[in-house]
Amino acid sequence: MTERHDSVILHFVVRVFMVPFIVMFGAYVFIHGELSPGGGFQAGAIVASAFVLARLTLGTEHASPRFPTRYLIWLASFGVGIYVIAGMIPMFYGANYLDYNSLPTAWFNDIAEHHRTARAMGIFIVEVGVFIGVFSVLVTMYDYLTLRFREGEDD
Repeated sequence: MTERHDSVILHFVVRVFMVPFIVMFGAYVFIHGELSPGGGFQAGAIVASAFVLARLTLGTEHASPRFPTRYLIWLASFGVGIYVIAGMIPMFYGANYLDYNSLPTAWFNDIAEHHRTARAMGIFIVEVGVFIGVFSVLVTMYDYLTLRFREGEDD
């Protein structure tokens, strides 16, 4: 389950076709999450499935160096932190938790030369946090579920 499979065709199809297209579809779902069904949770789950597929077919030792488990735990904490901070910033301006209308977005509109409402900016910030959190938690869950098998191989 955690060792590398011997099929050259399987490696080629997964690395060249499946994983990039799954990640691209996850990016599409994330980018269009404000305007259509989808968003951070769905995109995080889709991208995590690409990384789990790579770990399943290429072996954990070969596919894990890009996102080791210890970094994924930090990423999960960072994603939750983004969500919490996006919710607490409006409280400093006298609004409720996650009340996006009171977010200060004038600085962004000046830099980007594009008018974006506080609500749209707040939704985007929350989606980023949820995406990072869901992606890293799902891949970390796979890593910890297969840890028992990896430890058994070392004996």
